[in-house]
Formats: sequence, C-alpha cells, structure tokens
Amino acid sequence: MSSRSPSEPIVQTFSASARPFKTEAGRTEIANRRLGLSVLERRLLILADGRQDIAALSAGLGYPRDKDETVRAALAALLNNGLLDIDRPTPGPSRRSVALARLYLLESMERALRGRTDTLLPALRQATDETSLLRALALCEQVLRDAGAHAQARAIRARFLELLPDDRRQSP
Repeated sequence: MSSRSPSEPIVQTFSASARPFKTEAGRTEIANRRLGLSVLERRLLILADGRQDIAALSAGLGYPRDKDETVRAALAALLNNGLLDIDRPTPGPSRRSVALARLYLLESMERALRGRTDTLLPALRQATDETSLLRALALCEQVLRDAGAHAQARAIRARFLELLPDDRRQSP
C-alpha cells in the first residue's frame, strides 16, 4: 500500500497516468460483493490490473474526457476503501484462470455492445470450460468485426488470452 495513513482520505491525488491495481481486499470484494459498489466502481475494480492507466480505464469504460470527474470520484472511493492502490504491485502469483477469462469476456462484451448482448448471452453463459470459452470468444470477435470494431475485437482477444492459465494460452 502507499505511504498515506488509513484515515487520510484520497482526494483525487492521482494523475491520469497512474496505474491502479486491486488489493487483496479488492479481490475479495469482487468475489463476495459485500460493499454494494456502484456499477462504475465494480467495473473499475474488475478492470484495474496495474497495466492500464486511469485515462485508458476511463476510455475503455466509454467515459469521454468531459466525464473524467465521474471516473475519478469512483476511483477515489475505491482507493479510500482500500480496494485499489496506485503504487506498483509487488510481484506475486499470476492471477490467471478460466473463470477470470470468462468474467472478463462477459464484462467486455457488455461494455463493447453497450448491453445489446441478447444473441451472445446464451453462448457466454454456457461457456464454462476452455473449449466452449474459445468458441464463445470466436463468436464475440465475429460480432465485433461485423460491427466494424476490429481493433476492439483484437484487444479483447489479446486480454482474454492473457487471462487464461499458462498451459491454456494457445489461440484457436
């Protein structure tokens, strides 16, 4: 954690280039959903991995620069609650799993298609193993390409494959 005292609130003391990451408390909150986070706070918490800066997270969530304060307020709340930090995380075991890759794909497609995922939801919900997840990924990529979102399809695919365990990171 950073050098601030726990009682000292964070008042947006971070730059757009800061790279927030989940703390252990943040990972626990994702699993347990006990704090009643807003949709924006939960999405930020899920996406924060220490790789993307605040500007990229904001853009990825579809918030234009004029709505930056909304994202900063949600980020400050997560930082104040100890669910995120902006210091460099200490190296530890890799957070990769089929379940995490599935959650990422579900969330990413919801955002990318702005909730219009009716045709994809059955395949995404039924995808519980590596083989069915890779089929669902291919379907998602096709839907995005058909919508003209080629770069987004490539980005989602790349991140999805990063989240698979090392022994399963082969692209289909």
